[in-house]
Amino acid sequence: MKITLKEGGNVFKDAQGQDVSQRIAQGDVGPTVQWLEALTGLDLTLDKSPRDELPLKWLGTTGRKESSGDLDLLVNANEITKDELESRLEAWLAHNGVDAEQMHGRLGWIVKTGNSVHFRTPINGDSTNGFVQTDFMFFDKPSWSQFVLSSDPASQYKGALRNIMLNSMAKAQGYKLNQNSGIQDRATNEIITDNPDQVAKMLLNPQATQDDLYSVEAIMSALKTDPKKEAKIADFRAHMEREGVPFDQPVQESDVSFIARLRDRIVNQGMQPLVEQEQKPVYTLYEAKDPRIPHLEDLVFQKGTRGIEDAIAIVTASAEKTREYVTIKWDGKPAVFFGRKPDGTFVLTDKSGLGAVGYDGMATSPAMIRDIMAMRDRASAAKGKPADRSALAKTYADIWPYFEAATPENFRGYIKGDLLYYPENMYVEESGNFVFQPNEVLYRIPIASDLGQQIQGTQVGIAIHTEIEDPDAPEKPIDPKRELLPVSGLMMSRPTVKTLQSIQPDAGLINQINSIKRTHGAAINTLFNPAELKAMQITDLPSLCERFINSLVGTDFSDATPAAFGKWLQTNVTPRKFQNIIEYLNSPRSNINGMAAAFTAWNLLHQLKTDILQQLDLQQPGQEGWVLATPAGRAKAVNRMAGGFTAANRARNNPVQA
Repeated sequence: MKITLKEGGNVFKDAQGQDVSQRIAQGDVGPTVQWLEALTGLDLTLDKSPRDELPLKWLGTTGRKESSGDLDLLVNANEITKDELESRLEAWLAHNGVDAEQMHGRLGWIVKTGNSVHFRTPINGDSTNGFVQTDFMFFDKPSWSQFVLSSDPASQYKGALRNIMLNSMAKAQGYKLNQNSGIQDRATNEIITDNPDQVAKMLLNPQATQDDLYSVEAIMSALKTDPKKEAKIADFRAHMEREGVPFDQPVQESDVSFIARLRDRIVNQGMQPLVEQEQKPVYTLYEAKDPRIPHLEDLVFQKGTRGIEDAIAIVTASAEKTREYVTIKWDGKPAVFFGRKPDGTFVLTDKSGLGAVGYDGMATSPAMIRDIMAMRDRASAAKGKPADRSALAKTYADIWPYFEAATPENFRGYIKGDLLYYPENMYVEESGNFVFQPNEVLYRIPIASDLGQQIQGTQVGIAIHTEIEDPDAPEKPIDPKRELLPVSGLMMSRPTVKTLQSIQPDAGLINQINSIKRTHGAAINTLFNPAELKAMQITDLPSLCERFINSLVGTDFSDATPAAFGKWLQTNVTPRKFQNIIEYLNSPRSNINGMAAAFTAWNLLHQLKTDILQQLDLQQPGQEGWVLATPAGRAKAVNRMAGGFTAANRARNNPVQA
């Protein structure tokens, strides 16, 4: 699970969908937390940080800046459970005349998500002062969590970037950073230590302490004479260079003074998560910003029987609340973010600009975004990879006035969406349809349809789907009640389909899948046991299964069998690895059964997904696919077979070389 303090926006709303909570001034944090201590019986202030004398259980920026968006408070999960805390909060609410049916939910006072209990808290214990959202965050290893979630306020890098550097050093030595549990063996996932001082000695040198890991600057100082310095920070340096600002290289300011010192935001550009974590078991308000939503059927290769369980849970939840959890996966391009800063300044940018490192990517004018694109062109040219983003800059300049007008003055945060059409890539009218192709999918929207009537006469169309509180916060599905202003010439499509009927998963397929798990689950888990795979030097066996499946995209997947996988391996791995895999499958013999069961489960899950996809496409045809975003997890339903989106997209963007 990836830990992030940004809960993805205010949980509590009024009946009109407006935020109930507000920011809390620094001077009010202490009295409010003390009031919470009296209410809950928790110790939230006793242990102090030697660095700033503030309580260790105040996480992130809580009490460390002039104001905080919420109160992030650490709770030792070994001392109290979420249910016990919930009962104490309920008792206070009941004592103050709040009816039981009004206590819970976004319109109430208490919400539980993942590892957190959220509480609508009267500032200083007095509702006349307004309310702040308190996030009681439960951790099994509080000392480790305090270390991982700490950051040096004097550093020009936030703790998120510090953790990327920690993971870079860990990777170079065969480990990885698990923000929940400690330092793990990269191959076996065994936790080596959760002692920050020991981590410092492992990653830096025998004399190092956790103070040497407090910031990027402290780490670089400790590595100054380390002969393996470059190898240890290689991944971190690569991350920085992806942003066009090589690490250790001075950054020049532009004439418009928008390039700042190296910024402090963690960046995600559609790549693998930058700090590796265990697979998240749930999709909640603190969802990490990982856009790589898995195919439902691939979960069995990624997580064994737990993947099977997750897939069934996702399908079941989607069937229960189809309109809430199932959304359209539009094939739009390019992606844009728009919204307003805390001071109300309008921003329009792209994914790279949102979390830019080395420059201020939060463009506040068309001129600024043109400068940003020109700066990126210069950075690309310096690497020997010339690029011309002038057309993209023009697109952003053209759409700017539409989105600025659509964003209310009191709006805070940012909306993410994908452009469907715009002046440089406009729709055409053809045979009673609006036809446009932003990326791979060619959309034909009947003019007479509800969507067609929304498109009629507009110059810019966008599919909006997620929102974030600030550049460091995780994305979450856009609140259906989130209001944007209607603007002449702009069509904004939301991902939910109000008329979507509940899907009906095939009960027979689910029974077969559960039967496979019950009968052969142990064999599947033995097959993908990391320790055994490491011993045989085939730790990538699960990913090889996925690569094989991807090689079948564009077919009917009739070759998704262990036998065909074996043939594929002969030409896609080294002879030594191939021999190791064959030997592994025969010792113990149960591994053969495990492989057969895993592929059987994959095929059954693929059938289940295909059936769901057909049900959805019959109701709303012409989509790239669908996203099942549920409390049980996320998965996508996209057609990977011949004629489907995945095959067409691969042919277009990754053509096979003759």
